[in-house]
Amino acid sequence: MKRGIILMVCLMLQSSALSVEFAGGTGEPNDPYQVATADQLIAIGSDPNLLDKSFVLVADIDLDPNLPGGRVFKDALIAQDESNRVGGHVGPSFDGVLDGQGHTIANLHIEGKYGYDAGLFGILTGLVKDLRLTDVVVSGTPCGAIASFNLCGMILRCSVMGQVSGVENIGGLVGDNWDGSLVDCVAQVQVTGEDNVGGMVGVMGGSLMRCEVQAEVSGQRNVGGLVGRGHDGPIHECRATGTVTGSSYVGGLIGSSGMMIWRSSANCEVIAEQTAGGLAGSAHWSNGLSIADCYAQGSVTGSIVGGLVGESHHNQVMNCYAACELFALETEGTDPLVGGLFGDIFTPYWVPLTVACFWDAELSGIAVSTGSDPLELGTGLTTEQMRNEDAFRSAGWDFDHVWIICEGDYPRLQWEVEDCNDL
Repeated sequence: MKRGIILMVCLMLQSSALSVEFAGGTGEPNDPYQVATADQLIAIGSDPNLLDKSFVLVADIDLDPNLPGGRVFKDALIAQDESNRVGGHVGPSFDGVLDGQGHTIANLHIEGKYGYDAGLFGILTGLVKDLRLTDVVVSGTPCGAIASFNLCGMILRCSVMGQVSGVENIGGLVGDNWDGSLVDCVAQVQVTGEDNVGGMVGVMGGSLMRCEVQAEVSGQRNVGGLVGRGHDGPIHECRATGTVTGSSYVGGLIGSSGMMIWRSSANCEVIAEQTAGGLAGSAHWSNGLSIADCYAQGSVTGSIVGGLVGESHHNQVMNCYAACELFALETEGTDPLVGGLFGDIFTPYWVPLTVACFWDAELSGIAVSTGSDPLELGTGLTTEQMRNEDAFRSAGWDFDHVWIICEGDYPRLQWEVEDCNDL
């Protein structure tokens, strides 16, 4: 009798394992499993033995809950998190390869449980490339449309369109990017949360390179157009456009930064109750260059307002400018701090190093670089001067390899504008 029961259980398990067959392939790097249907995509997460295999999409996939067989998922589809803590990530990760080949996964809807990673991938250590996600509606804490927790994986040439929401560590593509990389990625998203909320990444280690966001981002603390809070690694050749709103540490590119930011820009409407900056709400760095060859445009509103950085700690800033409208909010019992470059600077030990930085004093209506200190840490120019190469070139800016200025425009980064006729 027992032997019969065991045989029946084995047959049931085997039947379950074989219930979904891929469209082809063996899962090896030179012969990846071919994924053509929603069932085949979901099957990747059904067996831990598949998490280190290679997969390739051979068709667009629609996960619309209104279609036959569609549903609203309650967890990540692949590599689910087994911990119920926001900062805890337990379970096998996806360590394989998913090559989207430019195909689209549409209408991914997830309503995740608090503390469990919500996204297409819960925990990622492998490679996801050339994948498009459209019309996503993902919620959870933490969560990101592609990966909630990117431990050390790479997301390459991927894009997301849709809505992402939660409480803490919420990003358009990735919720918590511990030591992973995002390269050549794009997001057009609405992202809503409370703490560590970003158009692309909620909380950031690792690196971001050549990534762009067009976003409406709202939260409370550490809210940024690209990244909510960054604690390590570089941001290189990235930009954000859109609207960013929150309470404190709100920035066009990044809410609170402990990272290196190079050749990046933000053109956002930034609105905060307290600390706000056109590029970064707060920036701090104790060793080396913090921000170089960057700029902020748009508008910034708050009680501590900087055209470039709201609150600056131990920064080294070089070859940057701000061309922002600046608006001060009155708070009871406290005068607002507004500076063309910095709202407030923290200088108990040494003054931040600021080299060859400028702000549009005419546009901002602000005559001082720093709202909290009489030190002049940059140069205010008229709008006409800001649109003339001479002031920047005489300060040592590189217009051969880094910057370009077109007639009637502010300086731009060359990677943004190959030719002035593009504007």
